[in-house]
Amino acid sequence: MNMPLSTRARSQRGRSALMILALILVALNLRLAITSAAALLTLLTQAGALSPATVVLIPAIPTAVFAIAGVSTARIAARWGAERTVAVGMAMLVAGLIIRAIPLPAVVVLGTVIATGGLAVVNILLPAVVRAHFGRNISAITTVYSTSMSLGAATAAATAVPIAQAIGSPSLGLAAWALPALAGLAVWVLVMPLARPKTVRETPLDSGNAPGAAEAPKTQPLPAGTWLLAGFFSIQSLLSYVIMGWLPSIATGAGLTAERAGLLLGIAMAVGVPATVLIVPLTRGPHRMRAGFALVGAASITGVLGFLIAPAAIPEVWAAFLGLGMCAFPLALALIASLGSNAAEAARVSTTVQSIGYTVATLGPLGAGAMHQATGTWTPVLVLLLVGATAQVAVGVVLTGVVWRQRSA
Repeated sequence: MNMPLSTRARSQRGRSALMILALILVALNLRLAITSAAALLTLLTQAGALSPATVVLIPAIPTAVFAIAGVSTARIAARWGAERTVAVGMAMLVAGLIIRAIPLPAVVVLGTVIATGGLAVVNILLPAVVRAHFGRNISAITTVYSTSMSLGAATAAATAVPIAQAIGSPSLGLAAWALPALAGLAVWVLVMPLARPKTVRETPLDSGNAPGAAEAPKTQPLPAGTWLLAGFFSIQSLLSYVIMGWLPSIATGAGLTAERAGLLLGIAMAVGVPATVLIVPLTRGPHRMRAGFALVGAASITGVLGFLIAPAAIPEVWAAFLGLGMCAFPLALALIASLGSNAAEAARVSTTVQSIGYTVATLGPLGAGAMHQATGTWTPVLVLLLVGATAQVAVGVVLTGVVWRQRSA
């Protein structure tokens, strides 16, 4: 007996709602491992869980691993299915976070590599998952999961130090963030379609293809604007990961307490929650898009200038501007998901853009830490961030014209 149309519609809506919930719970965890570690760097070093050498590595590991893992992620997902591969990535995240409970520098580094390897897989595939399951609502769903990422990052940054102090160990406080990751994994496995595709043509990455599109040659050119988008993504990633990795240390270097410094990073991340709702819709028109690029660039410049000129005056305000500037990331995500003619091509764009972007961005956190250790001051780092924020605006303006010509073709 066939199910009535209204019943099937309600069932489909309920299924979609559960899938969005799973997406939100996964997205909440995509910055927890990074911002919690950044907030605890000082305490971990004081406790001996990190050495002077490894403390420089921790903020640089995420971008380096993201770049390496990005090379093969789309290929693996084409064989296993995007949703199944995301589940594997979340399992890696949980394992890496648990490993970081052991207060030895080499083990903390190993756990960070494993955890961020999982993050890399999920980061690259979520735009393709959104394209496959929510193709008619890309901007709205991208806003939802980008906002969730900001919320999770803000929560971890603001509460990592108090939680570690309550537990009595920065290492255990660092590992405590495995619990929300485990919850996200459990819901994802229960809700998302994880069946392994029988052939590459049946993978979720190919859903929405026109007939015969699965046989398109692998050498098919990437959509126009992909390389400029990779340049924009590189600059915004470099700026964002220096801020996420070193803002608490910059603040403590200016005389603030570790708890207040962690709260500043929490503020920067929290600003992304409402700001993302306003920023992502700016991809819907060329004039809006230019305004979006200008807005996030100007915010980054203002925040960096604040920490450069008067870091202890009103640091919460400077942190809020930096948070608005980091909304360049959801802006880039929306563009990644919208480029190309189908979900498979969106995955290729995502892999290319994020692999290049994170490779370049690795120089940011690593170089910032090394420069600070060499000079004993954060001033050169902040000056270079100003240069990067200015370049980001210029690339964004050029990218706008290319993207809209490609959409109009």
